[in-house]
Amino acid sequence: MAGTYIAEAIDLVDLASLFTTNWDQKSGTEIPVPEFAQSDRARFDPSTNTTFPGRVNIKLGDLVETQVGQAYEHTLRRLPVTLDLWSMRRTASAGGTGRQYLYDMKQEIRRILYANKHSLTNWQIIRFERWHEVYADSAQGRFHIEMSFSLEDDGVALPSELIDEDVFTRADADLGAEWTDVAGDWEVVSNKAALQDATANAHSRFVGTTPLPASLRLQVTVTTATDMEAGILFRWQDSTNYWTARLVEESSVQYVRLIVTVAGSETLIGQIRGADCPGWTAGGDVELAVDTNGDLIQVQVDGLETIRVRDATLQNETDHGLFSDNDQNTRFDCFRVHQSGGTGR
Repeated sequence: MAGTYIAEAIDLVDLASLFTTNWDQKSGTEIPVPEFAQSDRARFDPSTNTTFPGRVNIKLGDLVETQVGQAYEHTLRRLPVTLDLWSMRRTASAGGTGRQYLYDMKQEIRRILYANKHSLTNWQIIRFERWHEVYADSAQGRFHIEMSFSLEDDGVALPSELIDEDVFTRADADLGAEWTDVAGDWEVVSNKAALQDATANAHSRFVGTTPLPASLRLQVTVTTATDMEAGILFRWQDSTNYWTARLVEESSVQYVRLIVTVAGSETLIGQIRGADCPGWTAGGDVELAVDTNGDLIQVQVDGLETIRVRDATLQNETDHGLFSDNDQNTRFDCFRVHQSGGTGR
């Protein structure tokens, strides 16, 4: 599993598709969709054509990678992108002459970039850098704007060694010798783990391999439910001191939450909600993961980083497991513990 990127590669076709799919043509003629180059070899040469309304060349810069972390390999990848926008003065449209159309193109591209920051797999549009206009050719009346922005992906690579796992493939019964129920009645039901009674802040510790390291990746497949509140327990000290990463649905609004409990008192450390949340459909499976490295905590949902914070509270604790708050409908499968530095599996 070492070094396998969750984020997918991106190319010119992905970006061109993003723009053309989301282009708002207004009345249908006011801002016509320009032509987008589909590859480096198919870049447009405006000087060879005097009939186009607008054309856009997409240039991808050099990928920059920054590796951080010690307990697992975490690589931030940044990709600069430049768009060359061209229009002709003589091109008439409902929006005006070529120069006005050029500005319309620029504004529409900016709108698409900001409205679709999280639409490119795991890549995020993180920065709009600059634009400038060039009056390219007074004889032909071409106009040119260059726009620059950057893409970033979280580039989380899976740790190199799977320390232990429980896939719960066994007869219906209690969780077994590898688990210690701290609060609530936890059982295997149809080859998945689940809370079986209405217990607030119920949790069960995984004791299959001890001691576990403090810095690691915890991962579980969560079969979601309506009005759920369940997730991963980590850095557990005792029944009133621990961390949880939770998938929550309240009043039909979904949340990913990172909560620390100290002396029985909960503090919300990080949260995303609503439109910013990766989202799920009740009854569907979601992969929830927590990466810890010193005071760094990262929460991922289906491979997308949703929360990243630094907090040293309980950072040396090595007990981890499952959490559910009065939620008897959510199910858990494929609980895995990873650590770097091993032989891999």
